Amino acid sequence: MPDPYAASRTAGERIEALYGRPIAELAAGAEPGSMRYALLNSFDALQYADRGVVFHTEQLHRLTAPERTIEAVDVGHIIDAARRLAHAVTTRDSHAQVLGDVLQSLHRVPDGAPDLPKVCEPTAALPAAPAPVSARSR
Repeated sequence: MPDPYAASRTAGERIEALYGRPIAELAAGAEPGSMRYALLNSFDALQYADRGVVFHTEQLHRLTAPERTIEAVDVGHIIDAARRLAHAVTTRDSHAQVLGDVLQSLHRVPDGAPDLPKVCEPTAALPAAPAPVSARSR
């Protein structure tokens, strides 16, 4: 059986490699609004989705166990469990795709690399743009 937590495990390893620190340590210092905070929230959502896939898989296995007698009333429960499992897999795959794409676009900056220039905040409002030439000539 494939690892049911492979998606979140791979993403967690990539985040740790990107920041050079364990997830727990990264979570302790994450500030709302930062890229790290967004990555960790997305990672949490992926872990939750992984657990949902495992839960619904186990539920479907319990309902369809070979030693269990399936009666007419059980059919609706089995169909519902299969539907919930399909939804959980779709959710997990969606989270994994988005987080994977974001992580693919990020690269670790080596220690000792020069700092990037800081963007200055504007101190005064910009002057209004001049009217188009065709409007001024009338």
